[in-house]
Amino acid sequence: MKRILSGITPSSSKGLHLGNFFGAVKPHLEFQEKGECFFFVADLHSLNSVFSPSEVSANSKNIFIEYLSFGIDPQKTTFYLQSDITPIPYLQNILNNVVTVSELARMHAYKDKLQKETDSQSINFGLFSYPVLMASDILMFEADIIPVGEDQAQHVEIAREIAKTFNNRYGEVLKVPELYVKKEVAKVPGTDGLRKMSKSLGNDISIFEDEEIIKKQIMSIVTDPARIHPTDPGDPAKNPCFAYLNLLNYNKIKKEVDPTVIEMMDQYKRGTIGDVTIKRIMFNTFMECFSDARAKKRKLERQSDTISDIRTNGSKRANEIANKTLEKVKKAIGIW
Repeated sequence: MKRILSGITPSSSKGLHLGNFFGAVKPHLEFQEKGECFFFVADLHSLNSVFSPSEVSANSKNIFIEYLSFGIDPQKTTFYLQSDITPIPYLQNILNNVVTVSELARMHAYKDKLQKETDSQSINFGLFSYPVLMASDILMFEADIIPVGEDQAQHVEIAREIAKTFNNRYGEVLKVPELYVKKEVAKVPGTDGLRKMSKSLGNDISIFEDEEIIKKQIMSIVTDPARIHPTDPGDPAKNPCFAYLNLLNYNKIKKEVDPTVIEMMDQYKRGTIGDVTIKRIMFNTFMECFSDARAKKRKLERQSDTISDIRTNGSKRANEIANKTLEKVKKAIGIW
């Protein structure tokens, strides 16, 4: 059975959005039924951008609960908090010595930050060494497959290179994992219709927010700008609602009298259906699709002992494996 590993960074208090669900959570739920899964909340990674202790703690707990609400099963999956696994930063310190500054400087996250900050001296080292910590996350658990979005693919590639460099120097100690990117859902369009959905860009649809906030986010979706009146012909490709409805399997859950996505797209082209109507259908579909997860989260938030037990059991299992890997690494490099 293949071992699959993936994590999510709790960098926002807004919780998971539609893009997170299709880009990460849904594939994780599918993998959970196929392999030996290790999923985690990467709270150490959030430290390079979140500087409030209360936010780090609250965000981490929130994402932990939301993943459980979607159906991550701690009986099937090793589910843990990254900071609970003490060998991870230890391995990162070792791996710092098998990667070069020039390799890290080519990483997208660093280059993007450099463009915004302009001064490389103002960028914190946590962001610069982010790929090494991610490599430690991956290589610590001898994972076979690493499912990520396209924006993280480069980081998995450098983890593979770090493992190869280490093995060339010390022998076959670290497993070189395979990269897995599910292309068709790797990039969910944002509500602005232009960029990938992102909390930082404010073009997301939050799954666990209050209903009125979700409604406001959906009703603010930017549609075909050339369409001024509901009777004007429109381009369905310029209305993200159609992409969302397809991802949400609207055709399978709609009432028999309701139009299919293809029928609505045809009406949109002919100017016989308005954007407001489509957004209302999108809102109702969204709320129906995530009603169970939203209800489960409300229930779990009242069960602090259950959450604590799940966290403890997950970290115990993860630490057992991590300590074995670290001992192999220490022996290989000559740490006495």
